[in-house]
Amino acid sequence: MSRRLHRAAGLIAVAVAGGQIMAPGNAWAASIDPSPAVAVSAVGTVTSVRTVDSTLVVTRAYRFRDSRPKTVKFSLTSSTAVIVNGSASGLGAVRPGMQVTVTGTQTSSTLVAAKVVAGR
Repeated sequence: MSRRLHRAAGLIAVAVAGGQIMAPGNAWAASIDPSPAVAVSAVGTVTSVRTVDSTLVVTRAYRFRDSRPKTVKFSLTSSTAVIVNGSASGLGAVRPGMQVTVTGTQTSSTLVAAKVVAGR
């Protein structure tokens, strides 16, 4: 082998580490989350509340030519802010039939609420 081909073969062998080609375009692809979180919000009526698994189902207000799902299920975490009738509260104070505005994030098919504002 010529010196140039030998050097190129060595570089290729180093670049192919563990079966992954570490080219500049995808060198960091393994450390990046493939589905980044997207901000979401829903305004509508509370359909159901489950305090056991901390979920809230909202039936969104109808909008003309809106292709998003009409019923949306949010998961709540310990850092989710819940405000009921203007004061800080917990998920247990949210009741079906209340008007609600939920903001949060979506990662793949999971919706996580960051803030829930409910009122009558």
